[in-house]
Amino acid sequence: MGSSPKPTKLPCCITSVLEDITPIDLAPKDALFIQDGMALLHILTNMPPTFGEICLQILDQMVAKKHFLFSTDSYHPQSIKAQERERRGKSEKIIVDGPSTRKPGDFKQFLANDDNKKQLCQLLFRVWSDQRAASRLEKTDMAVLIVEGRAHKLTSSNGKVEAHKIHTIYSNQEETDTRVVLYLHHAAAIGYKDAVVRTPDTGVFVILLYHAHEIKLNVYLDTGSGKHRRLINVTEFAESLGKNYCAALLGYYVWSGEDCTSAFKGKGKVGPLKKLQTNPKFQEAFARLGDEWSIHHEVDESLEQFACVMYGHSRELSVNTVRGKMLCKMVGEDEKLTAKSKVDLARLPPCRAALQPHNKRVNHRVALYKRAHIAIVEKPKPYDEGQGWMRNAKDLLEPIWPSKPILPASLIDLLVAIDPKDKETEDEEDMEVDEVDFDAMFESDEEL
Repeated sequence: MGSSPKPTKLPCCITSVLEDITPIDLAPKDALFIQDGMALLHILTNMPPTFGEICLQILDQMVAKKHFLFSTDSYHPQSIKAQERERRGKSEKIIVDGPSTRKPGDFKQFLANDDNKKQLCQLLFRVWSDQRAASRLEKTDMAVLIVEGRAHKLTSSNGKVEAHKIHTIYSNQEETDTRVVLYLHHAAAIGYKDAVVRTPDTGVFVILLYHAHEIKLNVYLDTGSGKHRRLINVTEFAESLGKNYCAALLGYYVWSGEDCTSAFKGKGKVGPLKKLQTNPKFQEAFARLGDEWSIHHEVDESLEQFACVMYGHSRELSVNTVRGKMLCKMVGEDEKLTAKSKVDLARLPPCRAALQPHNKRVNHRVALYKRAHIAIVEKPKPYDEGQGWMRNAKDLLEPIWPSKPILPASLIDLLVAIDPKDKETEDEEDMEVDEVDFDAMFESDEEL
């Protein structure tokens, strides 16, 4: 990473960064408080019986901040996030007729359906714009509600509420995670000196670190809960890390596994990040992720080499070569891989045919994050060539699976055909041995 100043203390992993920073006791006076709305909805307690009262309960929490911006996510069909939510499963749709509709018994299950969340967000705007909210909003100096990417400044006078559209921060970005950077730039433009972002999401932290150098105000992160709640000066910490390292950290965070990209099974983030910290070449590669919508060939090669380093083979350039060496060591010299072999194939690195689409998906996600300051982002579809996803028969997004053999030819000699008679004998004796799971040679998109 060349000229960037080396920080005095680098984080061991993304989440442990927060443990290494001295928290601040109080937010600066008159700071704009930016609330990740969906995160708050998921931790609500002691909720009243109707949706209208729940909306007012949330407003009461926001009014206490005096200057607030409450942002909810958008829900785009056939998006990457929609694909991820579909994979996790969804709950039954419930019709929210209005403020008097009673809350279901399982509120978290209610939030597991995109249509339910859309209805609740729309109801928030309806209730906060109603006369019942007027006396509450009179206590605020700045109240902004964002629903489906559209921002409204809410003002109250003479018992009435008026909603004024803020066109400059209308965004087609789907998540608050990315839109929050746009909101921070807006806050600086209208005169705020400080802003506090309230969210439990680690992804928001690394996005803020990347953008903090260009945001013309002091950014604080409010995270955790109870005795673990802390306020972090993101601007100060980003300056100590340096701009280039923050860019590398963002790329590494997504590459090593986040909401919509796979993780490397059994590797975590701590050990590999320590290796990254000592190698400027790999820092440069991770920092370049997302600069363009298509991953550069040199970056792709460097990430493959880093995967080799991560699996303990720093002199190798090919993950397929590393897979071969590791499998030979697992099986043993002059041995064959059979159904009786007690070998955990998931410990192998992904094959190149799996790693390359993963790198493309990572590049797409990082590209979105690096453009978080842009209101309307012109971007390729996830299923466009070079982005790492495809549409299946049901017209849903799914990761591109390897089209080439997942087992290189050099490993074929390790395999031995299983005699059907042997298999029958095993079944009869009910032998308690682990069968070789060749599907584990390529894991699902949850873990590479």
